[in-house]
Amino acid sequence: MSSKPKIILDCDPGLDDAVAIVVAAEHTDLIGITTVGGNAPLIDVTNNALLTCQVFDLEVPVHSGAVRPLVAEPLHAPEVHGEKGFDGPNLPELTRSVDSDDAIGYIIESARSIDDLWIVATGPLTNLAMAFEQAPDIVTKINGVSWMGGSAAEGNHTAAAEFNALVDPEAVDQVFRAGLNWLFMAGLDLTHQFNTDDALQAAVEAIGTPGSQMIADLMANYLNMMDNIIGVRSGGLHDPCAVLALTHPDLIERSMRHVVCELDGTHTRGMTLVDQRGYRDGVTPNVHWGHTIKSDAAKQVVISSVAAQSGHQL
Repeated sequence: MSSKPKIILDCDPGLDDAVAIVVAAEHTDLIGITTVGGNAPLIDVTNNALLTCQVFDLEVPVHSGAVRPLVAEPLHAPEVHGEKGFDGPNLPELTRSVDSDDAIGYIIESARSIDDLWIVATGPLTNLAMAFEQAPDIVTKINGVSWMGGSAAEGNHTAAAEFNALVDPEAVDQVFRAGLNWLFMAGLDLTHQFNTDDALQAAVEAIGTPGSQMIADLMANYLNMMDNIIGVRSGGLHDPCAVLALTHPDLIERSMRHVVCELDGTHTRGMTLVDQRGYRDGVTPNVHWGHTIKSDAAKQVVISSVAAQSGHQL
């Protein structure tokens, strides 16, 4: 019997989501992939998830989900990932199709029928919030949620808010208040310690397979974008951190904190406020806040995962 965690990966690919898919394929029992509008429109991120599965020959069902946030207007990040989320590679023709357009129903059905299920979310939390609202029984049925999003310090899309949180703060608020058994937050303060750079891009490209080339080309495009935006060829490889929190917990230090998401602030909407006072009377910690990652070891997990899933053993 496999000791790998059973997960659904809820994502909006993007480079780092694609890497998260590959790491999950290698180190988890990847039950299924659900998509949500975020880095790019839903149709594009869904196609990107399908392309990742196709190029890496992953037999994983893909279900498309929420096209827009619960309340806000859709928000995307073409300046980081390109208009369709996968700028950079010469991509093959897409031959795969979605298993359904009902990601919320798929999450609910899976949570009710699969024991010991985890959900790893690497995009806005819209699908999860909708699933929890429609089926409150699954909140404590699943083992927990590992989310890449938020920040205990500055944001990236605004001064206060990280992108995934800003896209759908109402969904973050609902998930954080749902009463989950376990909730992990891989925020920017963690993920900015885990950067991709030219050396990591070269190491992935050197694997020499179609899958590794796709990831390397996505990395090269991302580095060019970061160079244009901040003048440095380096940027957070955010989303794999949410997978590693389950598969390689020894690589990430965490602390229990109470975290809330700001919904109304003129300058702070989407901010995740991490109460650094620790345990105080009347304050109940609700989140495992990841704050330190062993970056070099985590990069080796990424490289070896891409190699293994490409059929090339290092």
